[in-house]
Amino acid sequence: MKQSLKLVILQIFSIILGFISVFWIASSIPTKEYAIIGIYNIISVLILVFSNTGLESVGIRNILVWQKSNKKHKIRLLITRAIILRFVVSILIFLPLIVYSYYISLNKFNSNYFDLFLVMGLLSIPKAINDSTILILKAFNKYFQAILTSYTINVFGKIIALILYVKYGFITYIYFIMLLPLLLNIPILYMLREYISFKGIFNFKEIKESLKESKFFAFSSYISYLFNSIDQLLVSIFVSAEFLGSFTLAKSLLSMSKTFIENIFDPMTQRLVKHKNIINNLRIELEKILIIKKYIFILSLILFPVIIIFLDNILISLNLDKYQFLDYFIIGIYFSQVLYIYSKVKYNLIFLFYPEKNFFRVTLLRSIISIFFMVITLFINIKLIFIYIIAANIYITIHSNILFKKYFSLK
Repeated sequence: MKQSLKLVILQIFSIILGFISVFWIASSIPTKEYAIIGIYNIISVLILVFSNTGLESVGIRNILVWQKSNKKHKIRLLITRAIILRFVVSILIFLPLIVYSYYISLNKFNSNYFDLFLVMGLLSIPKAINDSTILILKAFNKYFQAILTSYTINVFGKIIALILYVKYGFITYIYFIMLLPLLLNIPILYMLREYISFKGIFNFKEIKESLKESKFFAFSSYISYLFNSIDQLLVSIFVSAEFLGSFTLAKSLLSMSKTFIENIFDPMTQRLVKHKNIINNLRIELEKILIIKKYIFILSLILFPVIIIFLDNILISLNLDKYQFLDYFIIGIYFSQVLYIYSKVKYNLIFLFYPEKNFFRVTLLRSIISIFFMVITLFINIKLIFIYIIAANIYITIHSNILFKKYFSLK
């Protein structure tokens, strides 16, 4: 819990800087130009998600237990294979994205920025490796080290990026932002150097067995894409670049709030893996986390009407009222995150302890619900598009409560 407190303190400065960066740039450029950030998000997330083999999730479930059993060689094999496979699969995912980059350049930006979109794809490969290494650090419950390293480089990087934006303009800013994951890999790979070894990792029979074990986590990641990110891909294809700019800004706010919530609860719940075979200890630690969750949830409810009352004035004062439907987007996002806070701890427990096949089913149902509501709002009333996150989080809240009572016998 001390780790979570440190992360919250660390995040305060990062979030302030993040809001300044997002709002300052969004308010000072045309909405169509801000859509370029949306294209970067789409390309990088596609590579990040579909390069996932699920091996990191196996590590999150088992590394702390393997450490206690002194299975260091097994840990090395898992970590090295996870990183190498991320790199190889990322390159394969990049190739078809060249076609998407050409289509978007031709149809949304008058044949401009094609070279920029290609660079986005290439620099998303180290970003995928970065995602893999951070997940591995978290598997060791080294959340603070992972986030401290990430925030240090990203915070100072964003400060430098803002200076470059003022001096050289938006395109220089976006190139520098894309380079940050490459820089971030250096210290994290150094921290993991003890667990990176190429001895025995190219045993293809063992690789096949490892991927067979992790396949449901990989499939869950792919299915989660439908819930987390396909909305931005659909918007980029079917609507104008100006609307994509507004939607991208809203997704940036969603990402910051989601990351904030995860950095509070994920370290707390990850520690529970150590107690997976000692049920009484697990329940005692779990009760402490649920009390903290309750107070944060109550605070989020109290702030909800305040956000609604003053939202229009805030957007006008920040010169963000030019972004179409942004007020509707923010209200939908805030309510969805209130639900996320309520269900987060129990959903984490499903991920950490529930059988892999059944976790996959939960993820699949969540994505089906989100796609259903997303398509309805996209073609009926697009300003209500974030209802899909609300609907999916309602489902997760109900389902996680049922499973929680069934498997942990706790209220």
